[in-house]
Amino acid sequence: MKKLLRFTITIGMIMLLLMPSFAEAAQVHRVARGETLFLIAQRHGVTVNELITQNGYLRNPNNISVGQVLVVPKQEEPNVYMVRQGDTLYKISQKLGVSLTDLAIENNISNWNHIYVGQKLSVPANGANTSTGSAPSQVSADYVVKRGDSLYKISQELGVSMAALAEANSLKDWNTIYIGQVLKVPSTGVTPPAEAPKQPEASPQLSMTQLARMYPDTYYLRGSANTTKIALTFDDGPNPKYTPQILDVLKQQGVPATFFVMGSRVERHPEIVQRIAQEGHVVANHTWIHPDLSKVPQVTLLSEMQRTEDIIHKVTGLRTSLMRPPYGRVNPEGIEKLRDMNYKVINWSVDSVDWRDQDVDQILINTLPGVRQGGILLFHDAGGDQQTRGATAAALPEIIHTLRSQGYEFVTVDELLNLPAYK
Repeated sequence: MKKLLRFTITIGMIMLLLMPSFAEAAQVHRVARGETLFLIAQRHGVTVNELITQNGYLRNPNNISVGQVLVVPKQEEPNVYMVRQGDTLYKISQKLGVSLTDLAIENNISNWNHIYVGQKLSVPANGANTSTGSAPSQVSADYVVKRGDSLYKISQELGVSMAALAEANSLKDWNTIYIGQVLKVPSTGVTPPAEAPKQPEASPQLSMTQLARMYPDTYYLRGSANTTKIALTFDDGPNPKYTPQILDVLKQQGVPATFFVMGSRVERHPEIVQRIAQEGHVVANHTWIHPDLSKVPQVTLLSEMQRTEDIIHKVTGLRTSLMRPPYGRVNPEGIEKLRDMNYKVINWSVDSVDWRDQDVDQILINTLPGVRQGGILLFHDAGGDQQTRGATAAALPEIIHTLRSQGYEFVTVDELLNLPAYK
């Protein structure tokens, strides 16, 4: 095993040398024999505390292993902010002393709820993107919170964005408002100058966190923080090339996983889904053709789910009770329909972004900082016709070794959440 590990590390280093220069590759450090966090931090010109903070998965920072991957924070660039774990656009705007609107416009962010760890944001200079500088939004009225109100409902009623309401009232937690609270309502009459992009609006969709709080027995993002268990999940398969590669890695490592499969692909590659089930992994529903369930009528949602459930049953003899909505998107009405169909909705706490970043080091950078106890990790074993998943398969051994070295145990989603996998 040690020889295999040394061989894997050696090959990995050779590949890094042969690969073209990649902007984020310098952030990955593979622990060598005799190294400590202090020596690694010293080598990269960062503090030990910065190294620990960047690697949120570390349960025991004093115990690091040969071959373990550490993500090294890069030196900050002038007028650039790199998104960290736990950041929101609002928190960043408060930290930097710039307006939320300016920050969004500067970075062409159309959905204020969607930023990701490691994303680089350009910091506007003194609110240069608006005619009023970084001043808070103008206030036109007050609103008194009533029973049953949420920030989302208020924003819809008043015709202003949730982000604008949050900024005008310095709300750090959009889910925490109370009856009788007086909210300042920002004016919608101020528009950016002609040369600026159109002011982005927050998505009318509720966030994943909000949905998890609204439907705690149906909609899940993670397991208990008191467990060392975590779950690997794979979307969009099966793929005749990459799913077997990933299954080979999981078999070699002795790791179970949960595969959210598309019915149309199950129909084309039933033998791969049979292998998934036979090797102890869980097969779950990811719809037939991958539509955005927040935008389709209920009859389409029902058809997408039932067709996929039926083909999985035909191929494996199992009727899955777990599903993941494509893109992670589903509205409250959809969740209630899925609940009526005896499904549990499983999203994720960590996104590897491997659909976009088809590079081993970047997948490690995207994944490891956000891992915590009870986490659900999102990967893909298939994608569009031009997308490769070779980097995902190649990154898995290092992810598994790194997390195991810190005491994590890999389980399927049903075991993590104590739910039935099948009906």
